[in-house]
Amino acid sequence: MLTATKIRYTGDVQEVRRLTDETIVLRIDRGNIDFEPGQYVRIGVDGDSEIRDYSIYSGNEKPYIEVLLRRVEDGLVSKQLFDLKEGDRVMVGGPYGHFKLLDSIKEKPLLFIATGTGISPYRSFIESYDNLNYKLIHGTSYLNEAYEKEIYGDKYFHCVSREKKGDFNGRVTDYIKNIDFSSDTNAFLCGNCDMIYDVFDLLQERGLPTGQIHTEVYF
Repeated sequence: MLTATKIRYTGDVQEVRRLTDETIVLRIDRGNIDFEPGQYVRIGVDGDSEIRDYSIYSGNEKPYIEVLLRRVEDGLVSKQLFDLKEGDRVMVGGPYGHFKLLDSIKEKPLLFIATGTGISPYRSFIESYDNLNYKLIHGTSYLNEAYEKEIYGDKYFHCVSREKKGDFNGRVTDYIKNIDFSSDTNAFLCGNCDMIYDVFDLLQERGLPTGQIHTEVYF
């Protein structure tokens, strides 16, 4: 297991991938940071006091770290990060968080549930660990928000709420009501708090023990 030692450093932006008009992947020098998949870092523009938490989007064997971020109109950090280009400098601190895949459950059935950019830690899980037995359910407003879904293959299921497109037309909570899962499944929920509260209750009502439901709230 990697150490939990937290560091702070200033790194260069190596690449900016624009996924939609409002969403990018920012690739940054890794520095000497060690992290476990599912953890997050705090990022801000070099020289600015404002920082924000972002789950790491890349695998832990990569020589860089990536974060998936959505531009928020009144956001103090996301608008600045969204305008960065290759060679710009950012402040990075971390890692933080306990949203991890423990060794004891890596070989069990896994249900990954996300809304929006809450898909980030699952990308890190899948890039870091081989042969996970998982299904990923991703809820977004529009079809083009299926961020780089190719990596997940047929294990990715897209719930689209504002277009009659995707694998399911509606919210994640509507789809979850009818899915099948085994009693030894571990469910991971990452996204907005309303989804997490609703899906947590649904899974409990359907018999999944609280200890097998893991959550990470995105604000």
